[in-house]
Amino acid sequence: MKSLLFLLLIARAAAFDSAGFGQSLNGWTRDGSAHYALDGNEYRTLRPVVTPSEDGGETVAVTVLHRSNSWAEVPLQLEVAFSPNGTAQSFRIHGTPRGQKVDTGLVSRPSPPSAPAPVEGQPVPPVPAFHPLAEMKKLLFESLSSQTAAAAEAKDTRKRDLLARIYGPEPVDPAALERGLRYNLDLILRLPVSSK
Repeated sequence: MKSLLFLLLIARAAAFDSAGFGQSLNGWTRDGSAHYALDGNEYRTLRPVVTPSEDGGETVAVTVLHRSNSWAEVPLQLEVAFSPNGTAQSFRIHGTPRGQKVDTGLVSRPSPPSAPAPVEGQPVPPVPAFHPLAEMKKLLFESLSSQTAAAAEAKDTRKRDLLARIYGPEPVDPAALERGLRYNLDLILRLPVSSK
């Protein structure tokens, strides 16, 4: 029974279309990354790592690197957890630009708001629109924005190689980081998954 469950989890993990994701980013190169530009900024995204969860869902993790100049890249990891039916359940972004910890924490899918209570003698109030993905993205990028802004201003705490000592720490551009991460998140959420 356990081996059957394991095989089902492996089959589910293969459901994310890694090839299609890479194609939407200009295709995977030999080094296992995709190179592309957005609004004049250069990026690299590493091949996703897909991990099955015990409930039959999966987590897709990708590292997005903003190429801040010709010799420096700023990496952050984006994680999207899906339920067994393919619904996005949580997002997270983390990394250490310039040695500064950036972690949005787990942004989970919110519950729909409860319907307004009817008032006697008045028409039934409309149910407010509920867009859980939009709310999750808002919370995710609000948290990211404040943390990357702090990292951009902070001193580099890493041991640096000779090149980094000559040229200084890589520039951290919060807006460019957000643009690349948001682009990758939107692509992951739009990709069709066979079991969804």
